[in-house]
Amino acid sequence: MPHTETKRLVQRQFSQNPQGYVASPTHAQGADLARLIDLIQPQPGWTMLDIATGGGHTARTFAPYIARVIASDLTADMLRAAQAHIREQGLTNVVYQRVDAEALPFRDGSFDLITCRIAPHHFPDIPRFVHETARAVRPGGIVAVVDQIVPEKRKSARYINAFERLRDPGHAWAYSLRRWQGFFQEAGLTVWHVEPFEKRMDLFAWALLMGCTPDKITRLRAMLIQAPPEPAAWLKAEFRPGGDASFSIHQAIILGRKDAI
Repeated sequence: MPHTETKRLVQRQFSQNPQGYVASPTHAQGADLARLIDLIQPQPGWTMLDIATGGGHTARTFAPYIARVIASDLTADMLRAAQAHIREQGLTNVVYQRVDAEALPFRDGSFDLITCRIAPHHFPDIPRFVHETARAVRPGGIVAVVDQIVPEKRKSARYINAFERLRDPGHAWAYSLRRWQGFFQEAGLTVWHVEPFEKRMDLFAWALLMGCTPDKITRLRAMLIQAPPEPAAWLKAEFRPGGDASFSIHQAIILGRKDAI
């Protein structure tokens, strides 16, 4: 699918249920948010860009610690939902801007910190996205990504990505942790922390967040049941009476620092 059409699809999908992503426990309450604060140790004078802010949870988490946050997203409806959510928290140092993650409209070295959480698997060109973050962060600044990861073997990666894309047609591709580290290094970022982790997902709730039909949920369940050995070991599916199931999504925190000049 051409990149422009992929981006239009993502915008259409996220415009349908922006409030769902504000309320989603997976996005709003992940332990990785507190972990990012612990690892990065944000400073009072910093300016931060949050890319693909979604419900605004990363921007909201960092805003009390730093001077200024730009919460950005490709989808205008998501930005409006994030703005309403963040303002409810009484935070006044966040501004909102519609931004394409692969073409950041900012000067070189504009930010002390750039974050992007649970979103890059929607981007058509991950290397370009990472290069843009490396350009826009200052020397000595930090780029922090949290996203889904897949097994190293291509065949297994294809199966996991097909499962994700069945639920979410705007899913472009999730990469292995090794590939992510390579993207950072190729962009001139020194990887200084990598932390994989798992989240358990309930199939029905996960699928309904994207508005999946009962037929599509049945097909997703069938993919869990029929998964080949390596994807099955990765997904760790458990099946319940009544048709629901749970499974694991693998994600990782990747932190890179731009070398000081």
